[in-house]
Amino acid sequence: MTHPLIVTIAHASDAHPRHSEATFVERGDGSILVCWQEYLPGPAGGEDDGNNRLASMVSHDGGLTWGEHRVLVETAPGDVNVYSPSFLRHPDGSILFTYFRYHQLGHGKPTLTSGYFCRSTDDGKTFSAPTTIWSRLSQGFASHVLKRLANGRLILPLDLSTGAAWGAGDHSMLASLYSDDEGKTWRESDNRIDVPMRGAMEGHVAQRRDGSVLMVLRTQLGSVFHSISTDGGATWSKPQTTGLHAPESCPELQTVPRTGDLCLAWNNAPYDPAFGSHFGKRSPLTLTLSRDDGRTWLNPKDIESNPKKGYYNPVLFFTSRGSAILSYTELDYNDRWCMTIVNNHLKAAVFSVEWLYT
Repeated sequence: MTHPLIVTIAHASDAHPRHSEATFVERGDGSILVCWQEYLPGPAGGEDDGNNRLASMVSHDGGLTWGEHRVLVETAPGDVNVYSPSFLRHPDGSILFTYFRYHQLGHGKPTLTSGYFCRSTDDGKTFSAPTTIWSRLSQGFASHVLKRLANGRLILPLDLSTGAAWGAGDHSMLASLYSDDEGKTWRESDNRIDVPMRGAMEGHVAQRRDGSVLMVLRTQLGSVFHSISTDGGATWSKPQTTGLHAPESCPELQTVPRTGDLCLAWNNAPYDPAFGSHFGKRSPLTLTLSRDDGRTWLNPKDIESNPKKGYYNPVLFFTSRGSAILSYTELDYNDRWCMTIVNNHLKAAVFSVEWLYT
């Protein structure tokens, strides 16, 4: 395909005001399994602290159509919701699955979460009982961020929060969790990544050709920042700007199969502290390539650019067929340029890898 085909994976409705934070894995028969946050009606609507669950569907045509809806994880009684699924295909054929639960999330309160790790040995039909990565701490991660390094180490970028959510002292730092025993035990990196204002948020990682790991991060500083680890996520360098201007929004980073180049998705929009939300508009949503392990970025391509819409939490997945799926959530801005909490649709752009290089 010469240009991306835009599809809607899950339409928002009165029954489901928001669909967001997806992850993908390819099954043995070539079908694609997606899991995402499916929100339910409630007083918080589609806000981050709204009632939700982790739902899944399957595509048998490379991401163009989706069906076979089922629920993988429900919000536990007494919890706020469940968040940030990540699938990862292991070389042994199993599917690894991580997510976390919010026990407490609200204005004026510190967050409390627990993280979980599961495995499927039947191509995602069933998953093992979850083992606990951490319990009741102020931390979490973005969706689709679990990675496996060349030496077999599992690495999971980790947001660590201080202060009250969306209130006084709300600040985040980034670290990484890593496991050298297939997810049985996890260690946290020796240092944390920090930047001014609200801090370093929503890290996404990819291993570079020389074996080092690059992490890109969301900030309130007007650009996408990055940090580098030369020891598999045990320590991280001082963060620096990538030079890509951006509002406060989540970037995505993946390695392009066959070429080893890096591909980044982000909101290629001006930084505007006077904007109604998040220091600028989350439009357009853009892809860019790096052929030198993240030192420079070239060939930017807009996926969607409606100035009245916002596009957030992108997730990029490459299939064995030579195609790619970039999922994201589309929303409307209100008259004050704040993000609305209804009509948040989960969409995807489906395209060939060759299109990235044209």
